[in-house]
Amino acid sequence: MKVLIVAGGTGGHVYPAVAIGECFKKHIQEVIFVGRKGSFEEQKYNDYGFKQYSIFASQFNFDLKSTFLFIINFIRGVFESFKIIKKEKPNAIIGLGGYVSAPVVFAAIILKVKLFLHEQNTVPGRTNRIFSKFAEKVFLGFPDESNFFREKGIFTGNPIRETIKTKEESKALCFFNFNNHRPTLLVFGGSGGSNRLNIVFTRIAAEILNLVDINIIFITGGKFYDRILQEFPQDHRLKVFPYLEEMNLAYSISDLAVTRGGAMTLSELSFFGIPSIIIPFPFARDNHQFKNAQYLEKRGCVEIIEEKDLTEEKLRNSVVYYFKHHGIIKKKNLSCINAFPWDSAEQIYTEVLKSIR
Repeated sequence: MKVLIVAGGTGGHVYPAVAIGECFKKHIQEVIFVGRKGSFEEQKYNDYGFKQYSIFASQFNFDLKSTFLFIINFIRGVFESFKIIKKEKPNAIIGLGGYVSAPVVFAAIILKVKLFLHEQNTVPGRTNRIFSKFAEKVFLGFPDESNFFREKGIFTGNPIRETIKTKEESKALCFFNFNNHRPTLLVFGGSGGSNRLNIVFTRIAAEILNLVDINIIFITGGKFYDRILQEFPQDHRLKVFPYLEEMNLAYSISDLAVTRGGAMTLSELSFFGIPSIIIPFPFARDNHQFKNAQYLEKRGCVEIIEEKDLTEEKLRNSVVYYFKHHGIIKKKNLSCINAFPWDSAEQIYTEVLKSIR
């Protein structure tokens, strides 16, 4: 079997695509990736050693210039996709969203290649909304509570890369040079960082360390790192990074997280059973980060603070409260662990195999 996987734009689309690719490769199936020229995903697919093609694609926004670029690059991308599909002759195409998916998925429909989609968030993205009627199955990162995809939807959870799923507590303590008797707080604003979260947390970090004896891992995002480092308190219990490739090490020793509500962030934290204070990005399309977090809030494993309500005092008090009541953290930990299926990539592999035979 040969499968072509297309995803792009952000880690939220790209990393589950990589996890699916790893699974198919493990089963000795041929995997090809498609991404956008000169993009984040092009680099990541290279890093993981996958065969890949790059096409033209542009994001659609509601202004004249971006609409024109979208149309031109969509047409170019469709013709490039035709060539790739005709050359490689995949048995199935899996689209995981991002605007690079649209031309490939469209070409798959025209050429009548079996199409599968994966939706990471609670609220379906544009590409999946438009093309789901042509898909064999739609794999879902969260339960389809609105029944948007009807009988095509299968709740698989979001596939997590094997490198992320590896828990290595001893290695993590050595990597961060932490005292293993202290609980640990993980603070990060998604793969690109969050300016608002960075500012608020920078102002309260020293107070938190005075009130509770904990370790802190703070990932700022590359563009914020230099400024934050100048303002941040110096303390051996505090480690600051612009970006952390070894996220599994951070997850391995974290007791509580403060972060955004991206689908993969929530999925990875839940896999490790890390309860969280979620500050959803308020400008995410259809407010999907808030709705993602609500799924876990209902299960009792996260607290949501909307950005409009975020203050230094509120965040400081919440963090300190949890670390002074560790029993609550443990209770939330148990709620998190079973929030999603953890054989997501295997489920997707099985369903695709079943459909193409």
